Amino acid sequence: MYEPSQDVILSSGSASNFPNNLSVFDHEAKHITFACIAHKNQVNTINWDPKMEGFTSDTIPIKDADNDKPLIVLQAKYCLPACRSFPLLVIASPGSAMLFDPRNSKMLAWSPIDTLLTSSKKDGESSRFTRGISYVENTIIVGTYTGDILVFGCTGENSVQTKKSMQEHKCAIADIATCHFDDLTCSCDVSGTIAVWTKNLKGVQKMISTQHGINCINVLRKQVIVGTFLGQMLFYSTVTGQLMAEVNAHVRQINAIAVAPESAYVMSASEDSVVRVWKLHTRKPEAYRVEWRHSEVLENMPLMGAQFTNGRGSAFVVAAYDYAKLFFYRIVKKAVPTTKN
Repeated sequence: MYEPSQDVILSSGSASNFPNNLSVFDHEAKHITFACIAHKNQVNTINWDPKMEGFTSDTIPIKDADNDKPLIVLQAKYCLPACRSFPLLVIASPGSAMLFDPRNSKMLAWSPIDTLLTSSKKDGESSRFTRGISYVENTIIVGTYTGDILVFGCTGENSVQTKKSMQEHKCAIADIATCHFDDLTCSCDVSGTIAVWTKNLKGVQKMISTQHGINCINVLRKQVIVGTFLGQMLFYSTVTGQLMAEVNAHVRQINAIAVAPESAYVMSASEDSVVRVWKLHTRKPEAYRVEWRHSEVLENMPLMGAQFTNGRGSAFVVAAYDYAKLFFYRIVKKAVPTTKN
């Protein structure tokens, strides 16, 4: 189904050992695709054209806004607010969340975690982190170790403001994901609790207790798809909170779950060096099922990130720990043999 297409060498650095360490954004209006990974105290960016040619890579160093010291990057993601024509680069670090314009590496907003801390939440600096990045319309959200969710409001091409944080989780945020087709956002914490948010992010319409250790999530067709530390994929209905399907997808923890909304493809990538593609069937009168479609083994490579390059799922990209390259795969249609008369 999928075949290796090419490997693209990064300008410097490699993928750090953090989950969700690959972001891909397909900018259809500009006919360009952006990707980025976190590496120590920098973000490696790369972009290409629709023919998957003309690759351009760059490096953005990340420093503390107060003292200019290098910051460890835990996660980086491209987000395109409705009021902008070019995506923002959102950075999650141990002590803060930052928003950059990737065209000139200019910081547009910065929100330190210290503003969230109360006497009951104070902890050692070693345990602080931000993790889980998503966006809805002109609102960008980033999870924190306190369970609070940082909120940024974009009001123009170069105007971003910090807003009051969202407080629904009692434990550290593990991941946040949004389905932009349904305007449905879900957040999860390390206790296994999932919050299903209203479209405007003003409140929670459903709380789901999974009782599982969650490493990453994604949302597709009103299902929240969970990747666990045991290698399982769990499918929960965001409407009823019911567990709809359980798949023993990998033998080690799942570090990324990606979706292709137009084809209902789901992709899982794990530390077991395997990336798998599944098809989610939810349309009645068909029975609810998760169908395996494809697997790729990148031998001895712990996979930190995997993303489809577009909503159709016609190609995908994989990032592996300590490898200074991205691995590209694309669907190849098998030729139909012709019969001779």
